[in-house]
Amino acid sequence: MNSVQVQRPQSHIPMTAQAEKCAHCGRPLVRPGTVVPFVGVVGPECKNKFTPLLMLVAEVEMLQFNVDDQDSQRLAQGIAGTLTRIGFEVQKRVDVRKGTLWLEITGRKVTKRGSEMVKTFEQVRAEFEQRLQLAAAEREAAVGVSA
Repeated sequence: MNSVQVQRPQSHIPMTAQAEKCAHCGRPLVRPGTVVPFVGVVGPECKNKFTPLLMLVAEVEMLQFNVDDQDSQRLAQGIAGTLTRIGFEVQKRVDVRKGTLWLEITGRKVTKRGSEMVKTFEQVRAEFEQRLQLAAAEREAAVGVSA
């Protein structure tokens, strides 16, 4: 059964913007900083801290889960729980006609500073990556079955 699919790729090209200081560490910015979604404008060092996190978030945004498959549902729930623990606000969206569910990252909890989010993310990175690898394996198996 096709439990996890990839949606159309979304652009996550970093944009630059002027800001007086980095939204993560508070250092003054003399050049335009990089806009990190849900964090703000950050300097070059802080941008590097958020890159792995943003790559995983982008991958999550491309996944679609089969609403009729319990394993797919558990995988979506686990990924949503991990994102919530590291400070993101996650909404589950469902298209009943297509039988798909996807996760939409709608914001970041304002109670978590960026440094706390990065530290917490580093603690759960292995779990998060394992779940995404499972989703990728399910996608590949589904493609192999339908081919």
